[in-house]
Amino acid sequence: MASPLRPRALRRGQVGWVYLASFVSVGLALTIIGPSLSYLRDRAGVTNGDIAALFPASSIGYLIGSVVSGRLYDRGFGHRAVAGGLIGLSAAELLVPHVTSVSALAVVFAVVGMCAGTVDVGGNTLVLWHTRGSGSSRLLNALHLCFGVGALLCPVLVDRSIAWTGGLGLAAGFIAAYSTTMAVVVLLHEMPVHTEHDHLDSEAGVSQTPARILVVIAFFFVIYVGIEIGFSGWLKTYAEGIDLPGDHSPTVLNTLFFISFTLGRLIAVTLAKRIRPGVMLAVSCGATSVFLAVMAIADGSPPFVWGCTALIGVTIAPQFATMIAYAEAHIALSGRATAYFVGAAGFGGLLLPWLIGQLLEGSTGAMPIAVFVGAVALTSWVAVVRRALLHHRGAPMPALALSPD
Repeated sequence: MASPLRPRALRRGQVGWVYLASFVSVGLALTIIGPSLSYLRDRAGVTNGDIAALFPASSIGYLIGSVVSGRLYDRGFGHRAVAGGLIGLSAAELLVPHVTSVSALAVVFAVVGMCAGTVDVGGNTLVLWHTRGSGSSRLLNALHLCFGVGALLCPVLVDRSIAWTGGLGLAAGFIAAYSTTMAVVVLLHEMPVHTEHDHLDSEAGVSQTPARILVVIAFFFVIYVGIEIGFSGWLKTYAEGIDLPGDHSPTVLNTLFFISFTLGRLIAVTLAKRIRPGVMLAVSCGATSVFLAVMAIADGSPPFVWGCTALIGVTIAPQFATMIAYAEAHIALSGRATAYFVGAAGFGGLLLPWLIGQLLEGSTGAMPIAVFVGAVALTSWVAVVRRALLHHRGAPMPALALSPD
């Protein structure tokens, strides 16, 4: 008979990397719209305003997938749900090169979003159960770093696929092959055990978090994802609109954002052990607002476009994972609770990216201004979340200061 300690060692020692590697697929799948947007627009023969429908389509699917999948994880279907999401994502990606109309593309990207939402909920939930609150901030940031790796690779894959084959077949094939491989790997590993007591507050006796607290936290993700997708998804189109100098500059600028985005999450993994989540949230949200304001005021000046894009990527990168870690430190997080957050993220991709597409029809410079307004709202909402958690716990929250660790 195997030692009872062996399964636990397997989970803690090995399965963590599986979740990280699977999240590369989410990064690849959810960011393919941005770098391929102008190609898809021209192929369909439509305007920026028309092709912008792909953003809400993907987000609606993402919202549905995240809401439905939350209960699957709580009921013990964790790895099967992740694998199913990865396989569905693979199949949908393979359809992208063969669909030309906007309506058909919207359906395909809705399926991509639904499958990515399922994997997203699973990755965040299973990492929390895997760490059992110990070092969750670092592993969550590492998880979202892997999303950044996928997002970084995607513009290059799309650019080379179009350049070498005249279409998206190469990029879609790579994403499908990688995702299918990870689905098999996930099924070969044992899922972490989760009990009702894993995330209880021993002093306050918190066993379930009121829905109103989850909604307050979830609204943070609504704003955040609107900012992230609104900026990264329209960045290449924005660069084309201002005639950014240099060969392949729009693609290079889009790639630069995801390089800095990935770097930002790598830095966050390092800092998470020393800086409390509240500090990281306040600093990164405030800095993002400042750099977006500078970019908007610069009005397309190339040095500011390049510099601010790099800095925005670094500062916006830690915010999603850090808010989950901040919430997990103070409330019980089940698969259902995580689904609130990931579902809110899907909802966040509905409005701002679509709105930017409409604004770009009249003014190219509208993109950084619209995203700046969102960043200011996000920075303000961090204080609202902190206040809600303070009242929920009925005790002083930890100070936003450097951790003694």
